[in-house]
Amino acid sequence: MTAAAQAPPLLQVRDLAVEFGGDGGVVKAVNGVSFDLHRGEIVALVGESGCGKSVTALALLRLVADPPGRITAGSIHFDGEDLLQIPLPLLRDIRGDRIAMIFQEAMNSLNPVHRIGRQIAEPLSLHRAMPMRDALAKAVDLLRSVRIPEALRRSRDYPHQFSGGMQQRAMIAMGMGCEPDIIIADEPTTALDVTIQAQLLELLQQQVVEKQTSILLITHNLGIVARYADRVNVMYAGRIVEQAKAEDIYDRPRHPYTLGLLQSVPRIDQAIGDKLTPIEGQPPDPINPPPGCPFRPRCRFAVTRCDEDIPPLRRLTDSQSIACWVDVDD
Repeated sequence: MTAAAQAPPLLQVRDLAVEFGGDGGVVKAVNGVSFDLHRGEIVALVGESGCGKSVTALALLRLVADPPGRITAGSIHFDGEDLLQIPLPLLRDIRGDRIAMIFQEAMNSLNPVHRIGRQIAEPLSLHRAMPMRDALAKAVDLLRSVRIPEALRRSRDYPHQFSGGMQQRAMIAMGMGCEPDIIIADEPTTALDVTIQAQLLELLQQQVVEKQTSILLITHNLGIVARYADRVNVMYAGRIVEQAKAEDIYDRPRHPYTLGLLQSVPRIDQAIGDKLTPIEGQPPDPINPPPGCPFRPRCRFAVTRCDEDIPPLRRLTDSQSIACWVDVDD
């Protein structure tokens, strides 16, 4: 499933920055984010709520609302083209076709006045020049693939007639419709029970294996990351603080924040009565961040330099990098 190391990245993000302006000041929601996504690979973007994961995803397709937000720096190269520089009509040809996005809030993403089947069929009609009758038939097949019962009948329903979980499954069906090169999945299984969650994640993984689709998986669920991701980017306060292969993240986390996340999650091999070790404190104020490392006020490994300088992302091994002045594995 992992792409060959020699192949150039299908998606290459470099020094991406997104800001939001308001009466209280400027929030740097994404601050110098860089990562690669290869063909046929699942890369996870993980971190606490508010760390910048979803804003990063929206920025990849220039969907950040302006105002109040704006992309202030960086580049996003997809198959050789910088998505931040190409004209908007060309970007619209890519959206939903070569790069699809499964949004986190399905209820807010589906159009309430159009039937579910037609909404799934629309990208097929637009990008594949498929007659609407054929596109609607394909939409029914897609609904079946995401385990919607009585798919033909339910394709004629409106979004409000679907439960939250069914709305999310409809969004996943829409994302897979044009067999895109990349699927950006922002918390794709949040509203689903565990059984349906596993079925749909297996379906997305099947897309990777059979179609060589690449998936950017945005989640806070570390169990999903362990099961499906090839590589992991850990975000904190708008920055990537650790990058590594998934197995390295779980075997040898090297950043204090990554270690804290893993110690906050129950383990199946944990002894009865053992308590979890939560990360103390709260994420920093995005308008008035502390000097030095943003994680410094919550970090038990901090040294004097952490109060003064923001650590850059530095390589520890060929497959693992951290943005920290210390290494918790030392």
